[in-house]
Amino acid sequence: MGKETERAQAFARDLAGAYGDALRSVVLYGSAARGEYRDGVSDLNLLVLLGDTQAATLRRGSALARAWAAESNPPPLVMSEAEFRDSADTFPIELADIRDAHLVLHGADPFAGVEIRPADLRMQLERELKGAQIRLRTRYLTQAGEALKFEPVLLKSLSTFLVMFRTVLRLSGVEVARDPQAVVAATASRVGFDPGPLLEILRARAGQTKLDVRPDSPVVTGYLDAVARVVEYVDRFEAPA
Repeated sequence: MGKETERAQAFARDLAGAYGDALRSVVLYGSAARGEYRDGVSDLNLLVLLGDTQAATLRRGSALARAWAAESNPPPLVMSEAEFRDSADTFPIELADIRDAHLVLHGADPFAGVEIRPADLRMQLERELKGAQIRLRTRYLTQAGEALKFEPVLLKSLSTFLVMFRTVLRLSGVEVARDPQAVVAATASRVGFDPGPLLEILRARAGQTKLDVRPDSPVVTGYLDAVARVVEYVDRFEAPA
């Protein structure tokens, strides 16, 4: 167990002390749950489910949440148990990704009995993927060539696209690996793009190499091309209802 998981478990225990029986589940998800946590790059993502989310209930954990966020952690995602179960058609990508890689720190596993429909996944994927592509393209237009600004864009945005790549694989009936290199390779094979530039960005995230972020560098142009090809693939994909 890594130090990041121990930090998350300590926070879950503090929440249990504050909420008592009102706390139904605390779930660690994201890179830490997949064993990919990188200090200074990755986040500790927590899903917190309560019996209700009335203002008085939320206030019981306010001080803990502020202290958690003050340590450069993202605030926990807080929902009521009922809201969570009703969100499978609204946030299917997020729930599918958490479901496939999560660690229950407190309470019951909230995914028991939750159904995520392929048609809902497909609809959200197209919207989120095209939005992320537009944001990446805008940052390329305005910041490519400025290493201090654009290199963090490449390193951070790939995390978003990895979530979507895993969704592409789920929709395509391909087993989803936890390892990001394997996710990139499997998506490249399914969709048809060169995985090299994305693997180079992953190596840079791990501190193994330095990126060439010139606007015409193979890493940058290859990344943009890979995203474009995934968008085209999803456009053509027909998911079962």
